[in-house]
Amino acid sequence: MEFLAAFLLGLSSAPHCMAMCGGIASALMLGARQRPNDIVASDASGSSAMQDAILFGGGKMLGYMSLGLIAGLGGLLLGGIHQSVFGMLRAVAGLLMILLGLYTAGWWMGLGKLEQAAFRLWQPALSRARQINLGRNSNKLMAGMLWGLLPCGIVYTVLAMALVSANMLTGMLIMLSFGLGTLPFVLAAAGLIQLSAPWLQQKWFRSVVGLILIGFGVSSLMMALR
Repeated sequence: MEFLAAFLLGLSSAPHCMAMCGGIASALMLGARQRPNDIVASDASGSSAMQDAILFGGGKMLGYMSLGLIAGLGGLLLGGIHQSVFGMLRAVAGLLMILLGLYTAGWWMGLGKLEQAAFRLWQPALSRARQINLGRNSNKLMAGMLWGLLPCGIVYTVLAMALVSANMLTGMLIMLSFGLGTLPFVLAAAGLIQLSAPWLQQKWFRSVVGLILIGFGVSSLMMALR
């Protein structure tokens, strides 16, 4: 259930990612196609736009998996303190899932406001990240990992799921499932596939996904109460 919920969150986050991270994705792709101090696009590295997008996406998923590993370990340590702590963590994760379901369906936008406030705090770090030389594949992976660490209400919700798993491997796989769901947006940054598929932006689709997420959240709350 956790893997499916994480994947659906990643897939349904495409319009949200376009609004919040569209500029970052475009800047990374443009930086990868240009040499330093040169305004003319260069393919000297031999890489294509799709290869660049895969490297950025791969780095992003590595960042997510690292966070999931840490969250799973944290849940394991906290759960070992007292069983009631584990129940509280599951209740918090369920509540976050319900709020995110409301946000995804467009019925409550509170998470977006909190996210925008946190995003402003990262502006100095983003300014430094723009100085990374993206001509090397290793730097593209690193830039993708940094991208995955940006504040995001959806990522925090999936991390709560990884925390509740209280298992390092499960936490990592939950974040991997989420990262796979976000791949369409990352690949769309290369201009090779259309992210704005009509069904992804339809109100009914967002409502259905929101209701599914709310159902997962209610299920987690009921498990916590038991």
